[in-house]
Amino acid sequence: MSQKPRKFQRVSMACDFCNKRSIKCSQSEDPSARCRNCVDFDVPCTFDRPAKRRGVKAGTRASGRNHQFVRAPVSHNIPTEAVTASDRRASDSSISRSPYCASVSADPWSTLNQGWPTAEGDDHDGVLHDSWKAFAITCDRQIRKLVHLYFEIVYPIFPLFHMPSFVEQVNSKKHLCNQGFFASTMAVCSLVAGRVRDGALYSNRWDREELIDPPSETFFVAARDSIPRDLVAAKGIHYMRACAILAIASIQNGQIKNMQKYFGLYHTLTSLDGLYDEKFWPQDLNPIQTEERRRLFWSIYTLDIYSSVVWGGVIRHREAHSLVRYPSELDDEFITNRGYGVPSISPGLNSPLTGNVTVVSRQPVPWLRGWNFTTDLYRILEHIVDGNRRRFSSANGMTQVWPLFNRLSISEPAVMEQVLTMYSALPSQFRETPPITGDMSKNLFGFQSANIQATLQLLRMVLLSTEEIGVERKCDVAGELLSGFSSVPIEYLKAISSPLLHHLGGIGYILGSVMEGNLSEVSYTRARTLLYIMLIQWYPFKP
Repeated sequence: MSQKPRKFQRVSMACDFCNKRSIKCSQSEDPSARCRNCVDFDVPCTFDRPAKRRGVKAGTRASGRNHQFVRAPVSHNIPTEAVTASDRRASDSSISRSPYCASVSADPWSTLNQGWPTAEGDDHDGVLHDSWKAFAITCDRQIRKLVHLYFEIVYPIFPLFHMPSFVEQVNSKKHLCNQGFFASTMAVCSLVAGRVRDGALYSNRWDREELIDPPSETFFVAARDSIPRDLVAAKGIHYMRACAILAIASIQNGQIKNMQKYFGLYHTLTSLDGLYDEKFWPQDLNPIQTEERRRLFWSIYTLDIYSSVVWGGVIRHREAHSLVRYPSELDDEFITNRGYGVPSISPGLNSPLTGNVTVVSRQPVPWLRGWNFTTDLYRILEHIVDGNRRRFSSANGMTQVWPLFNRLSISEPAVMEQVLTMYSALPSQFRETPPITGDMSKNLFGFQSANIQATLQLLRMVLLSTEEIGVERKCDVAGELLSGFSSVPIEYLKAISSPLLHHLGGIGYILGSVMEGNLSEVSYTRARTLLYIMLIQWYPFKP
């Protein structure tokens, strides 16, 4: 193995490990003359890559465009490439690994895993995998905190994990033994760290500065590098979930093209796995695995409709093409590997007339009932979006075929009457938003109430956009939207974070479309004022 010469002034040439990750290669006091990064990750410090001549090759023209990549802040000497629009992968020569892989017994985490299996032709480097596992061990305390915080600020809207089993697996370092689980865990940390950075914390028991170092971008790259390039090899729910969470993290970080990329990867994996139809699922799934798959499918279904409304584009998974049941309306504590439990019945009520205890069979209201209701709203929204886009389909120059099926026109009053009837039938916990507290079981209901309010208003605005109505009607609805949100505690809105801002932005866009028509001065002033209030009201927690 070639040895790195000791440098006292500066490093004139980066070693193979640092060169592959485009990170600074600096000297250390290590007796074997390894650089600081190679010492931190306990990998050989080699210079085995072939030397490249500098300058422009003969017969080629120099490009006037310099591709620059902004680096994320480097913490703990980790390979922290910042995520770019192209979400590039390093393409330099491979690191020599034969001396290192022959002595994995000296590796501090070799007892956890003897290497992740990769597909044939996958150029993921073993040292790259090991370096990210070393990073995870270094940041173990932060990872555990971010996982716990996930269940406070992300889980109420995206319950992609079964809480007790996920926490236990992370505490047992199972993510170091399974590449897919590692990818989804790092994606969770990226998403939560991004929300913490953008002000989602509502409890004083968390140290914000500790939770954002290393930054969200570092965990993002760790998750990204753990997804096989050969998607056929990315089997199981872990990779699907990792891609889904990376799409949500991309929304959080304002990288909409990355969101579309990871949405595409997620939908590719779900097609390969058959997630859209339960008859294609493995027959040996236990209740926890079944419920996680159902939650994943419907979570990303709603996000698919949401992204189509806010940013345009196609709806990839249709309700009519999906044969997946809703998640069971049970708290995680009643779902185990062996089966489903039954919540305890609430105590009897005292009769106001006799003072005697009246025996009643009252099961506690599950918070997932409100979550499933929100999914109902997005299923309705899918059909509204279809109806809205049919209005403009005549402009594509093709023969119109949908009238052959006698599609009924969508009436805003008729649809909203049915929707509001469904909403009124919900338990009161989902129609009120109390102040946020330290009790997570109560906060879960507050999150559902806030999300239902936002989805109801989005549905109503999209529904109104399908009809030729006056600007005054749209302004009335926008005014009701602002009035409704004024009663929602700001802590819920901060926790939902960037997706809610884009949500409101979509509503604002629909309202702003009235500016394209002929408006009276009064109508123009009212629409402009509402848009201004919408901007100013949510600016304080804008990421």
